[in-house]
Parts: sequence; C-alpha cells; structure tokens
Amino acid sequence: MTILHICAGWQKWNGAANIARMIMGEQSREGHEVSFATWASIRQLRSADEVWIHCGWLPCLWWAALWGMNVHWMPEACYDPVRLRYHGWKKWLIGPIERFCLRKASKIIATCVAEKGWIQSYLGNRCPPVEVVDIKRYFKLEGTENREHKIGGQEKGKALHFLYLGRRHPLKGLVYLEGALRKIQQTNVPFDFRVVRNAFGDELEKVWDWCDVLVLPTLSENFGLVIAEALERGKRVITTDGAPVWGDGDDYCGRLIYLKGYRDGSGEERVRLLKVAIESECCNVRGNKGCDRNYEQF
Repeated sequence: MTILHICAGWQKWNGAANIARMIMGEQSREGHEVSFATWASIRQLRSADEVWIHCGWLPCLWWAALWGMNVHWMPEACYDPVRLRYHGWKKWLIGPIERFCLRKASKIIATCVAEKGWIQSYLGNRCPPVEVVDIKRYFKLEGTENREHKIGGQEKGKALHFLYLGRRHPLKGLVYLEGALRKIQQTNVPFDFRVVRNAFGDELEKVWDWCDVLVLPTLSENFGLVIAEALERGKRVITTDGAPVWGDGDDYCGRLIYLKGYRDGSGEERVRLLKVAIESECCNVRGNKGCDRNYEQF
C-alpha cells in the first residue's frame, strides 16, 4: 500500500510533524510505501492508496482533502472550543471551507475521546467516522515508576528545578505559570525555574538533566509530546485538563499531576491551581522549607 502524509511543516519543534513521523515509521515497518509532502500534486494525491492529513486550517490541507483518495484526517485538536475561540473571527470566516473539506475524509482520527467529541460537534450530522487512536504507544511510558531519577539538589535547602519547554503562545498558558511563580516568590518555598523555547540534541539533553519537574500550563494541546518525553525520562510532570489525552486516570505512579478545572477556569483560578501544585511539589517531594530561590528565564 502507498501512503502519503501531508503536513504544513516538518520542523523538529512541530508537534503534528513529529506525530506524523511516528505514524510513518510504524507504517513503514508494516511494509507500506510511505512518503511525505507539504504540498502534493493531483497526480501524487490520486496515486496514493491512503492520504493522511495532519492538523487543519491551511490551503495545502484543503487541496489534499479535495483530491486525495481514501483520506485519513488527523486534526490534532484543531476543533477544541478553546482553540476555535482563539482568532475566532478568522476561523468563522473560513469555517465553511474547513468543514466542507473535512467532510470529504473517509475517516477522521482523534487522539482522545474528548477530541472525538469536539470533532463531532464541529461537523454536526455530516461528520465522517471518527476513530480514537492511542499515540502513547509510541513512547516507553510503562515502567516509568521504576526509572531512577535523582532530583537535583536532594540536600535540604536546595531548590527544586521546574522547566517550561516550548514556544511562547497564548494557548500555552505561560502567563498563568509566571503569575503563580511570582506569588510563590513571596513565600518561603524554594524553586528554580527556566523557560526554554527551542533546544535540540545535546543541548536538549542538558536541559532534561537539569529538570526535576516539567510544567505545561496549557489551555489547549494537540497531544503534549513534551509530557511523554518527560515521563519517558522519569521526570515529574504538572499539566492541565487543556491536554485531555493525559487525563485518562493513569498518573504514572504519581509522576503526573493533572489539574482539573484549569482549562475552563478564570485566570485567577488557573494561577491558584498552578501555585498549589508547585508548592506541593516543592514541599512534599523534598520536605524542604525556607531556602534561597531563583527565578531564571532563557
């Protein structure tokens, strides 16, 4: 079988592209002929047995949906109501085109049950079949409770290292995290904090070595690759119900702290939930009180 994947970008930091790579690798191992394009010709689209479309809202994806044979569309949480409200007038303007092209798909693929509901709500009665797939299977998350991870500065008085890894974007919720950290600075709870936008290779591994707790204060996440990467490395993670893939009840033996009520809460409530979670990590994991703090941004 020949399978063509369409994704608007192929950068290392692009979550949709990284998920596409994982799916392509699995399909290739199964013996399929797999290829990738950011924009495909009609001939390419017609000759492929399956066309996989990743993400949404772009003309190159509409083109693929209109001309592709047996289209599998993976929208990566594009129809989360929170995302639909972001730049809502633009989405309202081109919404009829998006829905028309989506309804051309043979199958739409969601990453969790919540996303399936968003897709069905967005497309209404003419929604194609929606299948939920388990993206977590591409990561070595089983047995993470047995991973040895020495928390930096185990001694009393050493600060716990919190990391935000990703781009600055309003839907990532970094403003609420920074608000929570400012409040914590006024107390005696110790912490170190870094914001790292892009890091790859050896530089990225140094960042992970430094990190004790990853914090992803997202309002809307397609999957949350950085969460899986942190759990694979045995790190602790604080995230929110803006990443519903991770709210299935599995806390990975206490490593995953999942903040419910954050996504639809007020700004004040979001700050409060993050503050409580971070203070709890500092005090419960370490049992430390009253030491020097450092707020550092990169």
